[in-house]
Amino acid sequence: MQAAPAAYPNRYASQTVAGRRTMKSLLKALSRAFGTTTIAQTTEFVTQVLEPTGGKITRPKDWFYAEGHRGPTYIWTLSREDGSGGVPYTTGVRIQAFTGVKGGTGKTAKQFILDVAAARRQQAAKVISVRDEQNQGLLSRIGLETEEGPHRILYSLFWGNNDLDIAVVSIAGTTKELWDTFRPTFDRMAEFELIDMSRFEKAGDA
Repeated sequence: MQAAPAAYPNRYASQTVAGRRTMKSLLKALSRAFGTTTIAQTTEFVTQVLEPTGGKITRPKDWFYAEGHRGPTYIWTLSREDGSGGVPYTTGVRIQAFTGVKGGTGKTAKQFILDVAAARRQQAAKVISVRDEQNQGLLSRIGLETEEGPHRILYSLFWGNNDLDIAVVSIAGTTKELWDTFRPTFDRMAEFELIDMSRFEKAGDA
């Protein structure tokens, strides 16, 4: 996913146009996710802080980390290959957080995520599995595992509960041949923390 989804134009100046552009940009980014690589397996993990939200994710020590925030959209990429300069990576995880979804698309965060899931199911060569909705407190989560061309991809999709206007798309993927090698890594990285609430509580008290 080397091309980041475009920020909502003019800070949500047009809900209809912004919504369409956001969806198209997201789908384009997902389709450009991966290149090719040789097999490698890493077992040593470290904790990566996701700035500026202070969230945390566990990643293989020798993987690369990059940020690509634009306006209300936050993007974190953790990949085995160096994706700097727009070079496609083969194996990795990308997390995209969209804030102010209602103002930018005219949709609730839940509907936005359901539309993303429906689009990926329609465009996938094969849908391997669908994971039912789970309420995880701050967010609700669904999942989708697909085959798209030579790649196998696991989508973890979230939306905010209790009127929290945020949507999150996590994409973990590699080639079909390498999937079994890296699946344990993806499973471990799936348990990430998006926001360190204590950081913002301290800032509010200052």
